[in-house]
Amino acid sequence: MEQQLAQVSDVANKTFDFVIVGGGLSGCVLASRLSENPNVSVALLEAGKAHINDPLILAVDGWMGAMLNPEYDWLFRTTPQKEAVNSVTTPDGKPTPSFYWSRGKGLGGSTMINFLLWTRPQREEVEAVEKLGNAGWNWERFHAASKRAETFCAPANAQPEQYRTMYSSDTVGHEGDVFAVHTHGVETISDSLGGQINGTWRATSIIDPKTQTRSFAARGYIYPALGRPNLKVLTEAYVRRVITQKDGDALVATGVEFEHGGQVYSVNAGKEVILSAGTVKSPHILELSGIGDPAVLDSVGIPVQLSLPPVGSNVQDHLIVSAVVFEMRLGLDIITSDTIKLPEFQSKLREAYGDPNGPLSLALSGATFVPIQKFSDRADEIIQAQERRIAAKAAKLPPGLKEQYEIQLEMLKNPNVPDIEILIFPFSIPPNDSGKPFVGVLPSIGHPFSRGTIHASSSDPSVQPTIEPNYFSEEIDLDILVESMKFIRKVTGTNPWKDAMEKELLPGSDVATDEQLRDFVKQNLSTTWHSCGSCAMLPKEKNGVVDTKLKVYGTKNLRVADLSIFPMIPSVHTQATTYGIAEQAVDIIRADHGL
Repeated sequence: MEQQLAQVSDVANKTFDFVIVGGGLSGCVLASRLSENPNVSVALLEAGKAHINDPLILAVDGWMGAMLNPEYDWLFRTTPQKEAVNSVTTPDGKPTPSFYWSRGKGLGGSTMINFLLWTRPQREEVEAVEKLGNAGWNWERFHAASKRAETFCAPANAQPEQYRTMYSSDTVGHEGDVFAVHTHGVETISDSLGGQINGTWRATSIIDPKTQTRSFAARGYIYPALGRPNLKVLTEAYVRRVITQKDGDALVATGVEFEHGGQVYSVNAGKEVILSAGTVKSPHILELSGIGDPAVLDSVGIPVQLSLPPVGSNVQDHLIVSAVVFEMRLGLDIITSDTIKLPEFQSKLREAYGDPNGPLSLALSGATFVPIQKFSDRADEIIQAQERRIAAKAAKLPPGLKEQYEIQLEMLKNPNVPDIEILIFPFSIPPNDSGKPFVGVLPSIGHPFSRGTIHASSSDPSVQPTIEPNYFSEEIDLDILVESMKFIRKVTGTNPWKDAMEKELLPGSDVATDEQLRDFVKQNLSTTWHSCGSCAMLPKEKNGVVDTKLKVYGTKNLRVADLSIFPMIPSVHTQATTYGIAEQAVDIIRADHGL
């Protein structure tokens, strides 16, 4: 299959209808879908390697070796944070105030190295995008588009009684209870893919049932298309900038400059250049191309081609408390990434599930999404305090942010919209060989109010951009995580969890007061690698970077199509959201060009 990839001579100085920058999730979808038309020529440029048939990518639990590994991970770093510390999810496991933002480095992008979870947003989270001034970006359209990306495979009938199948055939695509929260008012729901995620449920994973290996964007979209003569896929092609020229008051993208094998080349675009480089790199490439805030561009010596100050602003990210760990009792057959390796567990699992080809692996499946009204008795107090803070600074907020905050407050007051995720994490990082089962119960904030920025730090394209997430710049984000920790302690202090655990290892009994818990949260955090918003789709006067057709304001033929355009972060794991964005982008581009 590698021989079907393009050589640099197949792309350099050639002209293609569409030049797509970034062979991650969105880029794979766009390149595959657009090249389905044999009369359309497409070039896809990916900076990482192809990683075709790489066993670490294919293995269901291979992410444990791929994440934080520079062969597979870009390892972006944030600026040091004043109120937050990245613990556990660092290359050496040591805490640091500069967070590691893992992003997949290769064909398929982060779908190569993520946790495999397939979760769609709450309906209200998608409807919020339309409310912000993006006509047509609603739940119905998103749901229809996202289903095109999936071929749902129901679990085998031969599965243990306690693992119930939870899905509805109407809400999934066909072509493409130990944590006893129900005793605390949180329902178990039977279908989480139809726009209602409030409750506890069994998450879907991106696993090919035929091969029992990871299914990812390159495998699903690009591999089957590599034989098309109208599609050229060039890996290890690091894009330096979009080449533009003036056409009246507008800017026209004429091609892309990229580096390959130490040499700099260019490729020409006959119709469009499409940036699908993700939340970190899409705004970075815009700025390297002279499109952005003149103050930022001037500071690093990049000539201004188009003044567009919102580029790289409005960044949002999920924070998760990464060190809430329980030692579970032996003798209960609790499966973790460590106990699954034991011969007695292997034997029991093969007896329960049959004898699959290859080793048995573990995937995440336990997800709980909870509104603040269910996990905190301070809900009204916290909401009212945030309303006062926003009212006090409303006149100083950037254009459009007040409207975002108003919608966030509306969702926060809605008991049907979840505000946190609690992830059951049966993995030890690093691995533990004690034979004891350790399980994490990790809370993550769904709709942070804090906003950050991503900007070029140099005119040298090889220098990573400056990522400033401003974690906890809005106090409510910390308040919500602290309240979620209290809720987890309440739940794990009652049966059946209480009877199943040996002890709470972290935070542990020494962390008892609210102030101690607050400090523990700030010192034990990780991103969940879901950042969005840096090329926000909003009206221009509301600090938008792209319009509803994903065109960069002030340009005629430059689009951004990836998670960076989503103006408000959904509470879920974001790969299904991004597939939905990419599939909608395909519809828009085809309609614009009559394809």
